[in-house]
Amino acid sequence: MQLIEHYLSLQGEGLRTGKLTYFVRFARCNLRCSWCDSTYTFGKGKPISFEAIAQAIKKSKAHYVCLTGGEPLLHTKDCIELIRHFPNLHFDVETSGSIAIQPVQLKNSSIIMDWKLNHSKMSHKMKQENFSCLRKNQDLLKFVTDGSKEEQMEILKIEKKTRKFGFLISLQPVFGTNPEKCANWLISLKNPRFQFNLQLHKTIWSPTQTRV
Repeated sequence: MQLIEHYLSLQGEGLRTGKLTYFVRFARCNLRCSWCDSTYTFGKGKPISFEAIAQAIKKSKAHYVCLTGGEPLLHTKDCIELIRHFPNLHFDVETSGSIAIQPVQLKNSSIIMDWKLNHSKMSHKMKQENFSCLRKNQDLLKFVTDGSKEEQMEILKIEKKTRKFGFLISLQPVFGTNPEKCANWLISLKNPRFQFNLQLHKTIWSPTQTRV
């Protein structure tokens, strides 16, 4: 496996914020988002054996594993192997909407799909067919947003389009912007599909610190 890093920490966002989680951060990304906070993952990484990662996960005692990047679905085969190797652990796969998600949608996995809005400059690479694959009560659609009127309209359009599928939607302010604006707007929607997330790890540790 080609990895940037792997470590035990607290999940800072998504469905399991605050949970003890083992992170496996894969190398490389197929996107170049304008607000990316993990450009250090763009390189080829270092080769690490499956056995070494499996042993590290086991020793961590964590009940949750986060497969992230970069873009973990550039390594779909490795992701599937890990998820199947630990049927009693739950895996969150943090991916964009640019690669098919179905292959890693197993019983003990959740998709955290970080859909790219227009300001990311990568929205044209999103695969619309992934929306119908997201599972109610198991997967999450995430928007990183600057809170602008333009993005509010974009988010509402997607919410309406996907309402029949019923999956949860997370709003996460771009780090460094005012979260109150986004939070107040979410409350005004009175829509239980939405949840609000901040990046907990950037509050606890330095925003530029890795391995957290």
